[in-house]
Amino acid sequence: MVVDVERTMENYRDAGNLKTRVGLFRFRRDDFDPVEFAAGLLPRDLGLILDVGAGYGRYTRRLRADRPEATVVAVDKAPGMLAEVPEPAMTADAQAIPYPDGGVDGLLALHMLYHVPDVAAAVAEFRRVLQTGGTLLVATNAADDMDALYVLWRKAIATLPEADRYDPRGPLPHFDSANAPALLKARFDTVEVFADTGPVSVPEPEPLIAYLRSARSLMDCTDAVYEASMLAAERLLAEHFASHTTFDFTKRLVFYRCR
Repeated sequence: MVVDVERTMENYRDAGNLKTRVGLFRFRRDDFDPVEFAAGLLPRDLGLILDVGAGYGRYTRRLRADRPEATVVAVDKAPGMLAEVPEPAMTADAQAIPYPDGGVDGLLALHMLYHVPDVAAAVAEFRRVLQTGGTLLVATNAADDMDALYVLWRKAIATLPEADRYDPRGPLPHFDSANAPALLKARFDTVEVFADTGPVSVPEPEPLIAYLRSARSLMDCTDAVYEASMLAAERLLAEHFASHTTFDFTKRLVFYRCR
């Protein structure tokens, strides 16, 4: 598939859309914290760490607090995403990182590679800047992540004229658990897999609609078509909550530790 860079940059012009999506997972019924989990997968002796696709700095802040002796640099292509992140931070493309060969001890690429037009080029760039024995930590979604919510979204889209229907997964299949291992193993000798599955129970429709609406600019359709699909989704959720106290789905994450 082709990643639309213009659409992606629009969605991430500031942290608002991402915070909306992350906020949905406050309704997880277990106590899994992906930020803490990611920090625990990294070796303790890393001196220079790049957090590529850092967003508003969730992982950057955790690593800086946990490892004050390390230098953790937040890197993101969208300048607005870094507005809340203290220095050191830099605007750069994952496909062209301005660091020398072997100059980095650790690199994070968490929930961002599906937005990169050439994933193979980005993975090759990660390999280039990492020193021999350095650690790359990648995270993405399972291919069937949040399936119940996407089933509802597809039902909403199916109410539209056939010519107006769009794929609600947007860029996500560009890099998910179905293709990630092969892309990573092409450049790294060792790829360890750590999967997490957790139940999410949302007690009202508003956070779900906010989640869907936050993806607007990532979808290949007109504003009018998207709004029509959102109104259909609102009707479906209203029907659901008329007979249920929560809307339940399963969050499925996959982390890859590469060396």
